Parts: sequence; C-alpha cells; structure tokens
Amino acid sequence: MQINNLLRTILALLAVSPCIPSVVMPQANSASSATPTTAATRYSDTTDGLQRLLQDTLAAAKSGDREKVAAFVKDMEIPDCDAWLHKMYESDKADSWMGLCDAKVLAPREQWMQELFMRLAKEEGEVLTRKVNDNPEPGHGLEWGWLGSIRQPLDIYFANWKLSNAPSDYERDPIGYFMFIDGGFRWESTIVTLKPSETKHAKIVVQKLIRKVAPVYPPEAASRGISGTVRVHFVIGEDGIVYNAHAISGEGLSEDPLLRKAAEEAVLQWRYEPATLVGKPIQIDATADVIFSQKN
Repeated sequence: MQINNLLRTILALLAVSPCIPSVVMPQANSASSATPTTAATRYSDTTDGLQRLLQDTLAAAKSGDREKVAAFVKDMEIPDCDAWLHKMYESDKADSWMGLCDAKVLAPREQWMQELFMRLAKEEGEVLTRKVNDNPEPGHGLEWGWLGSIRQPLDIYFANWKLSNAPSDYERDPIGYFMFIDGGFRWESTIVTLKPSETKHAKIVVQKLIRKVAPVYPPEAASRGISGTVRVHFVIGEDGIVYNAHAISGEGLSEDPLLRKAAEEAVLQWRYEPATLVGKPIQIDATADVIFSQKN
C-alpha cells in the first residue's frame, strides 16, 4: 500500500501544530500480565522474522486467546522509549513522537491492534511484509522523510494483510509500521494507516479546544520578576484528553522550571473535541504557548 497525501497531511499536522497563546498574570495568592517469549529471542531482523511474529499473533487470535494477543502487542512497545527517541531524533522532532511513550496514549491504540488481529483471525489470508529501507514508497513521502530524519541506523518495516482468493480490485488491510529496536519488532503506533478507498475522499477535522484552564503564576517567580513564554508540547487523545504535556526548549522560550511546571499542569487540564479522520477520532500532537507576564 502506498502512503497517500492524507497521511502526509497527518504527519504535517504532527510536526507543525498551531500554537495557542495564553497570557497569565501574577496573582496575590495561590494555593501487567506475563508476556510470551520475547521478540528479542524469537524473531530475526528480516521481513520473514516480522511475518512470523505477526503470524504467531494471528494464531493466538484464531485460538481465541485474547490474553496472549494482548501480550504480543504489549511486547511491541519500545523499551526505554523516551531515551531511545532522543537518541534517534533531534530534540524537537523527538518531542513530536512522544505519544509512543505515554501509556495513556498507547492504551487505545494497542486495543485497536488487538481487535484488528481478532478480526483478521476470522478470515483466510496471509501477512505480507516489506522492508522500508530497501523499498520505500515512491513519491518521496512519509517513508523517505522518516528515513531522512533518523540520526542512527534503524530497520523499518511495513506489513499488510492479503485476503485469500480476493478479487482483483481487493484492497489489502494495512497492519502498520514496525521498527527493529533492542532485538525486537516494535509497532509505530502513532502512524495511521488506511486503505486507499478510505482516504480517497477522506476529510481531517482538526481538534477544537472546549475547556481551557488558566495557569497559576507561581508566586515565587512573580516575586522575583520572572516572566516569559513557555511552549508546551502534548498529545490530544482520541477521547479529547490531554496527555504527556511537557515544556520544550527553543529560542525565546523560558527555561525557568517554575513557569514550565505551571504551564504543564494547566495544559493537562484542557479538554478538546478530538480531531477526526474519516469521521473517526484520532490522536494528534499539538503545541501551545503559555505567556507569563508581569504587566498589570
């Protein structure tokens, strides 16, 4: 399956989210289940290795063993995720992929993956795999950009599902992208993959802020005359809840720990109508600027 303009749009939204300014004035007062044998020891870093992993997961689904399917999917998480991201990507780019590391963001995506395997288990077909490094999609889209942004070697794969005896116009079901990290296959859960027919006339509806909580100006910072702008990067989940809010660095942005913490705590309380794709809620990254000013 080729990645189309829609997915490039999604990646653009992840990389360049609109900043929402919020001005804050100083206030006088302020008050696991066991996993199967790990992927590190069972599956080789090849297209055949990934195919065997996914086939074993499907076999567990066919037997009705939901617990084992969940364990397989859980084992596809990136170990020591935060450290790995900042080793693999430049700091600002790493921040835009932090949904891979947040358990609250991962949970609904992993549930989706489990249900996908349970559905495919009811069909007759086969898993097909492709190594992205050797055969990236044409058009210099998502895959080319991905390969160009990593700072260290990384083997990336794509997998989809081919239905047996399918008609000539049958569209394969995308399973997703996988990376081989620390001896095992890890699912890239933040990339949305859809069939071409689902994206041909697809429409992305951006998120809408429905509840904004004003940050509290830390009294210690206010008394010391500390002001500035804090930029917060965060994930808006499919439920509209904010996850993994963390202040990021940059030219002209505050590095004061008091202001950064106050901004993060406020943004975590914001709520959104989630972004949608083909009418379905999706998680998306965003940034917001919180301005702490001494002016009355």
